[in-house]
Amino acid sequence: MMKQQRGVALLVVLLLLAAMTLLASQMMGRYRQMWQRSHTLLQQVQLRELMLGGEAFVARVLYQDLLDSPHVTSLAQYWATQRNVWPINEVALQAEIRDEQACFNLNSLQNHDERQPDTLSRYRESVFIALLQGLEVEDLRARQLAANLEDWLDSNRDPQLLGAEDNEYMALNPPYLPANQPMQDLSELRAVKGVDARVYQALRPYLCVLPERDLAVNINTLQDSQALLLSALFTGSLSLQAAEDLIKHRPAEGWTSVEAFLAQVAGENERPDSTEITRSLTVKSDYFVATFSVENQAHARMTRHFYRTSDRKVIVRHPKAGG
Repeated sequence: MMKQQRGVALLVVLLLLAAMTLLASQMMGRYRQMWQRSHTLLQQVQLRELMLGGEAFVARVLYQDLLDSPHVTSLAQYWATQRNVWPINEVALQAEIRDEQACFNLNSLQNHDERQPDTLSRYRESVFIALLQGLEVEDLRARQLAANLEDWLDSNRDPQLLGAEDNEYMALNPPYLPANQPMQDLSELRAVKGVDARVYQALRPYLCVLPERDLAVNINTLQDSQALLLSALFTGSLSLQAAEDLIKHRPAEGWTSVEAFLAQVAGENERPDSTEITRSLTVKSDYFVATFSVENQAHARMTRHFYRTSDRKVIVRHPKAGG
C-alpha cells in the first residue's frame, strides 16, 4: 500500500514537473516573441526618426542652395551630390536627391483639346511624340499613345480620333475606367491603353508627374543619358548628337538663363523660332524628390517630395497616391 502511494505521489510530481516545464517553455516562447516584437518596434521607431532627420536635413540643404542661388539650379550645387552618407552613431543614412524638373511632366498634356488646340498644347504633344519616336516607337503608334494619354488626363469622356475613353477600357480584361484627371504618380502611365512594359521602362528616365500643368524642363540638371529629351524638346530641329554635346559641354555652374543656353545651340536651323520651346525650358527648379535608405537595412527606405515656394520656403508635399 505504501509503495502504491509513493508511486502515485511520484507520478503526480512528474506530471506537475512536466506541466511546469511546459508552462515555463510557453512563457519563455511568449517572452521571446514579446521581446522580438518590442525590439522590432523600437528599431522601426529609430529608423523612422533617422529618416525624418534626413528629411529635415534635405529641406535645409535645398533652402540653403535657394538662398545661395535663387535664380539658377544646377548639378554643381550641394543638393546634387549623389549618395550623401551621414554616419549617425553606428548607422549610415544615405540620401539621394533628384531634380523633378529634369524630365517631361506628363500632366502638361492635360491642356490639349483636339477640337480647339492651341499652339502650346500642340507643341507639348509633338514633344511627347518625338520622344517616343526617339525610342524607336513607330509614328502611328506614337500618335495613338499620345492621344490615349491625353484622353486619360482630360476631364471629358469624348475620345480623340486616335484616343481611347470608357468604351475602349471597359472592353479590356479586366475592365476599368480612365482616370480623367491629372496623374498622381508615374506608375499610372502603365494603365494607359497601349503602354506596355517595354514602352513604360523606356520612357521612365525621361518622364515625371508634377502637381501642375506647366512644362518647364531644367536644362542645367539634365543628365547625359537624357539627351534624347533635350532633342525632343526641339521637335526635330536639334539632333541627338547636338543635344549630347550641349549637355557634355554645359558650364560647370550651369547656364545662367535660357537665353544663354539658346545662344550656344549650334546652327541657325537649330535655333528655336517659337516661344513654345523657350517657355518649356528653365534654369531653375522648384520640385525635388529624395530617397532615403539605411545601410544593411533592406526594407528601410523612404521617399519624400519637396517643393520650393515663391516666398523661399521648402515644404514636403504628399502626392495623393504613390511616391
